[in-house]
Amino acid sequence: MLLSAGSNAHGQLSNTSLEDSHFFSPCSFSGCSPGILPAGWELLHLASGANHTLALLKSHQNANTELWGCGDGKSGQLGPSYQAGGESSMFRPLDLSLERHGLSGYLPRLVAASWETTYVVLSRGDVPDVVIAMGANDFGDLGIGAKRAGKLPAKDIHIVQFDHLTQNGVSVDSSSLFIETLAAGQHHVVARLKTTAGYLTVGWGTSRHGQLGDVEKPFISSPAVISPGRSDDGIVSAALGHQHTVFLYASGTVSGIGSNRKHQLDSIDAAAGARSVACTWNGTYITIDDEDDAWGLLSAGDNAKGQLGRDDDGHRHVARVEFPFTPATHRLLQIACGSEHVLTSFFVLASSTTEVWGWGWNEHGNMGIGTTQDVRLPVKIWPPQEAQAQSGRVGIWAGAGTSWIVVQ
Repeated sequence: MLLSAGSNAHGQLSNTSLEDSHFFSPCSFSGCSPGILPAGWELLHLASGANHTLALLKSHQNANTELWGCGDGKSGQLGPSYQAGGESSMFRPLDLSLERHGLSGYLPRLVAASWETTYVVLSRGDVPDVVIAMGANDFGDLGIGAKRAGKLPAKDIHIVQFDHLTQNGVSVDSSSLFIETLAAGQHHVVARLKTTAGYLTVGWGTSRHGQLGDVEKPFISSPAVISPGRSDDGIVSAALGHQHTVFLYASGTVSGIGSNRKHQLDSIDAAAGARSVACTWNGTYITIDDEDDAWGLLSAGDNAKGQLGRDDDGHRHVARVEFPFTPATHRLLQIACGSEHVLTSFFVLASSTTEVWGWGWNEHGNMGIGTTQDVRLPVKIWPPQEAQAQSGRVGIWAGAGTSWIVVQ
């Protein structure tokens, strides 16, 4: 089942209401009992924008995937099928009308969301991947070219093109394109491409603060090659904040570009043994394994709402999040960053169960603990004290004042 808490003015929690939820409550899928996913399907990923949410589901029967959505779709961020109703307070399948664009047979493989825009990587067998964008285009968010930057009619999907790019002086061969990763911040996007010539990191959207590299433009409205400040060989993934971008390398090192006004990039390149990176709007989070193979979680950036998960008297440099337990009792599984709050999941060694802990901005009750006060140090938010410990698979996601927990 899927549970959600937090901001819900447009039904983006999919709990059939338009009221904020201060406790985790069941999400609804069209045609299903509250909280229960469609029969025979599993949840692969959730992506959240300002007021819309997308769920990528996979069929157990044939491994096909489907994209479902809820919340605000008035800017086109939920595809053309949402234009009539505008918004929905429960998940329902999205009809992207792919056949009209010559994309019959393609299935969604990756999904990401910025403020009012959605990005979907479509795959079909051994043919090249296709990236589509839909929704608002305020800062070139759609990635479809400078002539079309700004407001557009919210009526269709748009195909993002990459054949104008060059790699080592040679045009990128879009006939063999594979999208390895795709990540979105509030108004910028970074993708890792695999081509016949190797790997390429590209981005588009707002770039005023250097979050897309050394670009002397307020925004880039079509994909451009990004220089991450060092060789991009070995980049594993990227995490995006509001005005900064962080890269994780296969070597276990980290680099960052963009704004450091909130100290979100301070000394992050000194981290070693990194295995994942994540960002809030104004923070950076790095999971590490040290020499003794014990995990740690480092945080840097804005701490006005307790986002760093440590009582540091306002210091924002890189340091460890302060958990009330050690790697000897809990094993870190996953981290999920929202706009200005963080969720983490742990495997409890003594009981072989899973717990979810969270901290940070809580104005909309997105911690799911019944209050709207900010949480400055990690607290256990799931399962509730009265609930039975969970031994099955648990997944977590976080959005703009929203939190999500799936139990399978």
